Amino acid sequence: MEDGSYTESCDEVQRAEREWIDQRRRAAKIDSHAPIVGLGLSGGGIRSAAFNLGVLQALNRHGLLSRVDYLSSVSGGGYIASCLTWLRAHVPVDSPQQLGAIPLANGKGTVLDWIRAHGKYLIAGRGLSGWTLAASILAGTLLNVFVLLPLFLLAIGLASREWFEMSWPQALTMPGASRVHAHDGFMLILFFGVALFGVYLFATLLFALSTALPPLRRVAADFYMRRRLGQLLAGGIIAIAIGALPVLTGIEETAVLFLRTGGARELARHLSWILPVATGAISLWRSQKTGSSSTLAVAGLSLLLYGGFTGLYHLAHHTDLLSSDAFYWWVALSLVLACVCDINAISMHSYYRSRLAAAFLPEVRTPGPHLDADSHPMMFRLADVSAASGTPYHIINTTLNTTSSTNATYRARNGESFILAPLYCGSRATGYRRTSEYLRGQLTLSTAFSISGAAVDPDMAETRARPISFLMTLLNVRLGFWSDNPRRVIRSFRWPAWYGLMLREMLGIGLSEAEAKIHLADGGHFENLGLYELLRRRCRYIIISDAGADPNCTLADLGQAVQRARADLGAEVEICADRLAGRSNDGLSEHVHLLGSVTYADGTRGEILYLKALLRKGLTADIYAYWRLNPDFPNQPTDNQFFGEMQFDSYRELGRQLMSGIIERSAQAKIEGLFVPARVERVAAAG
Repeated sequence: MEDGSYTESCDEVQRAEREWIDQRRRAAKIDSHAPIVGLGLSGGGIRSAAFNLGVLQALNRHGLLSRVDYLSSVSGGGYIASCLTWLRAHVPVDSPQQLGAIPLANGKGTVLDWIRAHGKYLIAGRGLSGWTLAASILAGTLLNVFVLLPLFLLAIGLASREWFEMSWPQALTMPGASRVHAHDGFMLILFFGVALFGVYLFATLLFALSTALPPLRRVAADFYMRRRLGQLLAGGIIAIAIGALPVLTGIEETAVLFLRTGGARELARHLSWILPVATGAISLWRSQKTGSSSTLAVAGLSLLLYGGFTGLYHLAHHTDLLSSDAFYWWVALSLVLACVCDINAISMHSYYRSRLAAAFLPEVRTPGPHLDADSHPMMFRLADVSAASGTPYHIINTTLNTTSSTNATYRARNGESFILAPLYCGSRATGYRRTSEYLRGQLTLSTAFSISGAAVDPDMAETRARPISFLMTLLNVRLGFWSDNPRRVIRSFRWPAWYGLMLREMLGIGLSEAEAKIHLADGGHFENLGLYELLRRRCRYIIISDAGADPNCTLADLGQAVQRARADLGAEVEICADRLAGRSNDGLSEHVHLLGSVTYADGTRGEILYLKALLRKGLTADIYAYWRLNPDFPNQPTDNQFFGEMQFDSYRELGRQLMSGIIERSAQAKIEGLFVPARVERVAAAG
């Protein structure tokens, strides 16, 4: 159901954007009939922010930045793109003042000085250090565990009670141990697991018969049976493992029988949970040390979790915790926190957002004609980005988690492109809502680009293994953001969201475009260049700056963007990568960019300039020196988010010099001139 602030039509969204761009062009004194220009800044953390800062400086110094209509950013590219959006609110595009030279509000240097000094943005600032970061992470973990553990202990307590007149079979008893009493909930789970395994065996037989009996052949042909076999087997094993927990803990009595020593019972009791935890930790360590496949790591995490829950079982049964007043106070406080607290503020998202805002949205002396006098960087709303400042229309790319979607394509990809922009927020899967109304109109620029950079998150392609996602969620190792579905009307009733949302992340359920609460994370989980949304808007000219870590020059991000644009948008991108294939013996590349074209679904055409963060001849001595001291430059790992001054400036200067070189070698100093070689080559090929 559509209302005045909601639409499911991408065309309606783009019409509103074009009107906004017309206003922007009037402010920037750009011909309203000029071709649409899009600029995409890739993900890659602080490395990408530094490199793309240099790209923006080069475009600005040559008078080309004002021609950019769409600015599409992902993750680290969004750090510096959001800085541009923030500064344009202070200094309009027709001002001769260079953005990097804007003086800070405290009078201590310029914007460029500030950003350069905040390369270690997670710990940069007065009173901040590695201890601050560690304490913040630990606080989030402890709070999450404090709220969730009572749920698990209550579940164990309820499952351990005697609800029915049922007895455990004598066969389900460890040698020398007493028969298990009560624990009816565990027994039901165990029997359910056995039943699932029985259905699995029956389904296996039915599958075999389907190959011989004509009426059943359709069952095998549509692969239905094979999908269900996997679900039955996994569900059966998990249920049996949980249900058998009271039986397996009888190992302490077995140990007494065989060892005949007084301390054996206590030793075995603790070994029943210590051994799985230790084995799991060793498996994780070995998987990291040997660089083996994730199978060993997943197995290790499974044992780690099983050992942890065995420990909780002992805590519930061999202490007085569940019957103590302290436990009931714990449960009550957990419920209060679950009802009143903002789960996004409890996770690392809030710390991440505040540090990014402090580093890339500096307070400056210029008040800004398109900014409230008392506007604070953390409070600057995305809807307040004004076309009258002449700034590009900023599309901040995030990924909507669709792990449990009923749509096969969304589910297979684990995500769908979800944009946060000045006019509309949403995706083709959820529809779009006016930004001025979305999240009660309080979506800030700092929140938006922090979500776009939320690389560490459960249930994404790299972390979708259930033990990994479960443990990450339990320990609150997550940067993602729970948001409202643009399609749904906001409910005012406060419910214990902490429980529901965390369990959804742990179990991988309710993660789809159809839920009232949706989960957003790093835009790079869907497409890391910002190219996809520019192609959706059929831009005539597109410049892409790719600073993602790619030491082998696989162009994986470009390949994924091209494939998804073809599959979803019907856009045929033609871009030959041969120019980037070879390198000289000294490790320097002959070329650092590609020129290509795109044919859109409606038959119109566009052109693409793709710039890759590579080393070439002719760079200055400071870049050369840093490279010789750091051979993995410019592809240092993205998990390094602590850039010193030399490191930051080396990436910034690399971006500036590479982009300046392309502009200076072009046929003419304007946007169209950057693409002349591509048109010449295409005409020659046609001839």
